[in-house]
Amino acid sequence: MLSFLKLIRIQNLLIIAFTQYMVRFCLILPFLKARSTYFELQLSELQFFLLVLSTVMIAAAGYIINDYFDVRIDKVNKPERMVIDKGVKRRVAMGAHTVINIIALLIALYVSYSVGHWKLAVLQFICAAGLWFYSTNFKRMFLIGNVVIALFTALVPLVVGIYELLLIYAHYLPIDETLDVSNIWRWVLGLSFFAFITTLLREIIKDMEDFEGDFEYGCYTMPIAIGINKSKIIVVVLSLFTIGCLGYLQFLQVQLTDFISVTYFAIALQIPFIFLIYKTIKATDKKQFRIAGNTAKFIMFMGVCYLFIVDYLM
Repeated sequence: MLSFLKLIRIQNLLIIAFTQYMVRFCLILPFLKARSTYFELQLSELQFFLLVLSTVMIAAAGYIINDYFDVRIDKVNKPERMVIDKGVKRRVAMGAHTVINIIALLIALYVSYSVGHWKLAVLQFICAAGLWFYSTNFKRMFLIGNVVIALFTALVPLVVGIYELLLIYAHYLPIDETLDVSNIWRWVLGLSFFAFITTLLREIIKDMEDFEGDFEYGCYTMPIAIGINKSKIIVVVLSLFTIGCLGYLQFLQVQLTDFISVTYFAIALQIPFIFLIYKTIKATDKKQFRIAGNTAKFIMFMGVCYLFIVDYLM
């Protein structure tokens, strides 16, 4: 059981579920209540739980199939962290991937059909298929694999906005013709963009960490294509860009006398970004690159936790 939980990255799955619940209850709901105390979320607790469960299961299946196809590479890159062929047999992993994906897609179909928009399930089908092709092809290509995973990570908060806001708009627009959820959309898209950037950074750093095994088995990742030093420069540039975006948000928050957000951005996001830049530049071995990659994960988590501040301020 412990090996299987390690295989599906249980800690990452908990963060995915945490993120989606945060978007619902600490972002969308407070904005709705700020507009009118009569406005309510339209997904039932069961429907939303099933939506989150579907997302988590698709991610779990993605982790399984990724490790399944990476057995040879992982023997070089991270032999001490391998699960398949050690704690979980290959045929068990493939069977678990298939069953988990089928159940997840059936749940997604049920939720989308129950809310009257069955076509929304296409999102989950795209993610399931995309994670398969990522594991078999995309991750071995220059930049494509990095962008694909970053896009799927961005979908974690975005799918909550799509489901919730679509139903809110459909339910309340006939009652209130002035209904405008564009402000909520900006926040959801902003969080999704932040998730995209931090994931892209982590994926590039992870490719630098896995350079040896990827090179041996013919992958064409960014560090292999352009070199580790140039890949470091790209990480630094993207990090500085994100720090600049946070600085612009701080400037806007100062005008609103929201010094809580300004302080949070500086301590919880910008300083860790500076640390990420430093560790990436100095990194020369797997351990140091792993620290930089984990810093990117920490930054993403702290970005989600900022929604506690949003809820408090609303």
